[in-house]
Amino acid sequence: MTVKVLSNDGALYEGKSYAEVVRMMKLDSFVQHPSKQEYMAETARRCVIFSGKEIRFNGPKEFLQELQRIQAIQKVWVE
Repeated sequence: MTVKVLSNDGALYEGKSYAEVVRMMKLDSFVQHPSKQEYMAETARRCVIFSGKEIRFNGPKEFLQELQRIQAIQKVWVE
């Protein structure tokens, strides 16, 4: 299984799990966060600020699906 995420700026993230993809996105972030959970929480906060839309993030899969739902990323899929 390969999880793929296409960001709105055209960046493609690929990993063997949803958690691995979120870790890659965290490492690519302009703000460094100690953990994936903190990265997801900060991203959720910014979603509200910039789009007025809240997202759920109980885990990496839900986090990515929610980002896609509010169009903060283009696409999440598994191959």
